[in-house]
Amino acid sequence: MEPKPDAPNPDESIGPDQKKWESEAGQELGKLAVPSLGWVFLKIGATAFGGLGAGLAIIERELVDRRQVLTAADVTEALTYTKLLPGSTVVQVVSYLGYKLGGWPGSAIATVAFVLPSAAMMILLAAGYIAATVVPNLGPAINGLTAAVIGLLLATTYRLGKSNIQNPLTGAIAVCAFLAAILFGINAAFIVIAAGLIGILFLSPSSGSTEKARRAER
Repeated sequence: MEPKPDAPNPDESIGPDQKKWESEAGQELGKLAVPSLGWVFLKIGATAFGGLGAGLAIIERELVDRRQVLTAADVTEALTYTKLLPGSTVVQVVSYLGYKLGGWPGSAIATVAFVLPSAAMMILLAAGYIAATVVPNLGPAINGLTAAVIGLLLATTYRLGKSNIQNPLTGAIAVCAFLAAILFGINAAFIVIAAGLIGILFLSPSSGSTEKARRAER
């Protein structure tokens, strides 16, 4: 009785170059060396003029578009979670993403590196406050900077909405959240909690399956 030939190994059809590429991609995805992480967030902190909107725009450009170690969904997730916390949202987003990319050391390094440029600049501005107030062109410069920041906020909002608002319900949640904040001044934490509960009730896979089953019974 002749022995049966061994079953072909599917890995044999993959070349060594492709294996090496897949291995490197698996190691790089979602991870960044701590020194590189500190350098990236130091640059972000030094250029993120304008607060949350500008910071998110630069974070997305550096870590999602350029280095591709995060996705737009990761940034949205960080923003959603940290909105429930008191304090500076952009610093909390940086701490969260630093943890996602490098664990607790990455979170600490990213936070310190991000805050360091603004802290140093605040010290310099405080030391030169009296001299700065007499500069005649300072007011128009601040007005121009504020207008640019509003534009960055709108651009960031558009990018986040484009990747996350994918059906009429999520669009309605976004509009209601906007109106609740603008017209009624409801705290952002309550808006986020309410939106999360609505998502659990109407956007989870189990609720979708239940709705399909009800329609099939009819």
